[in-house]
Amino acid sequence: MRKRWLVYLLCLFTLGLTQTLTQAQPNNAFPLLVQSGDNWAALAVRFQTDEALLRQLNPHPNPQRQPTIGTELILPETAVPQTGSLIRPFGTLLATAAQHQTSPWLLALRNNHTSPHRPALHQLLFIPNSTTTPRDLPAGFTSLELSQTVGKPGQAVGLRAVLDSEQPVTAVLGNNEIGVFANGRFLVGLTGTGAFFGTQQPSLQIQVASAPLWEQPWQFRDSDSWTFQQLTLTGTAAQIDQQSIAEERERLFAIWEKDSDTPQWNTPFQLPIDNFLEISSDYGARRSYNGGPYRTYHEGVDFAAYGGTPVLAPAGGTAVVAEFLYVRGGAVIIDHGLGIYSGYYHLSSIAIAPGDVVTPGQLLGEVGTTGLSTGNHLHWDLLVDAIWVDAQAWIEQGMSCWILAGLNGACN
Repeated sequence: MRKRWLVYLLCLFTLGLTQTLTQAQPNNAFPLLVQSGDNWAALAVRFQTDEALLRQLNPHPNPQRQPTIGTELILPETAVPQTGSLIRPFGTLLATAAQHQTSPWLLALRNNHTSPHRPALHQLLFIPNSTTTPRDLPAGFTSLELSQTVGKPGQAVGLRAVLDSEQPVTAVLGNNEIGVFANGRFLVGLTGTGAFFGTQQPSLQIQVASAPLWEQPWQFRDSDSWTFQQLTLTGTAAQIDQQSIAEERERLFAIWEKDSDTPQWNTPFQLPIDNFLEISSDYGARRSYNGGPYRTYHEGVDFAAYGGTPVLAPAGGTAVVAEFLYVRGGAVIIDHGLGIYSGYYHLSSIAIAPGDVVTPGQLLGEVGTTGLSTGNHLHWDLLVDAIWVDAQAWIEQGMSCWILAGLNGACN
């Protein structure tokens, strides 16, 4: 009998401990990947929970920091998602209800206000509807989408949005101002990160006219597949004229830093070469010269090919450079608009002239080994916002059509 009581008490103790541990663990039935506009206040409204509880379940040394785009949050077991939109009105609840064609008393009830006649200046208000996910977007934005939820160093990144009216917008990622382009109420922002950007959480800041600054950190995660190249320079190659190299880069950056407001392409970007032996060097390959540290990376993609192989325009644009340069040899640079430039180097011949408007598939020149080159190949690079990015990733992600769609355009 005594043994049976001991077993019974042990079972009760084990059951109680199990229940306690279960209650102590948050319920992950609603795993959440943070998107733009998912700040603490918006998430509390969206999941009908307490903001302090959300912060408690997802602690951070900086209590003022908003959830980071591209990271996962733990939600409480009581979280219940709801649909609707979030706004920061400039008048009373009554005026806001009339503007959004909803009941003022329902609006007051859903936002814990005692009266619809109460002022609601710049307060975050929930507007019930059946289609929208509640997110706290920049003032005047009706939508905001990023090209990547988790950013990847070395790639072009962008945002696209729709505004409720035409207004000036500025955007910054970390310390870099983003190029912003608009077509009426449709807006696109573009920049690059570079292959040395690394894993970090830079702040994305957006400001509409004189409205309060909107800010949210964005997760970037570096690749673990970068290649490393050890190059040995001998003879004349080791006596490279550094001053000429610097002067050439300075001249070209004066071109690359100019942004035109109109896209000059209307088709997806394609590879600039149809027939090649191999990709002899990828974008971002870390490079060491003569046993030194890996201080530089390959700024484009190298296609090993036979001399004379045609090099074709990957998309529409205007030739801004078509000449022989010291480092790049036979060079063609195309302005595609919106701060996007593509370059084709070491050509043996050039088939176009500066100022020519080129079409997809048009002959630009032929593969060669001019300039500072050790063999026949095409070096192809792509700059966005005057930053070298991975042109192959640009094509794979469909960035050219993603941008046109953001400006309410078509990609044929």
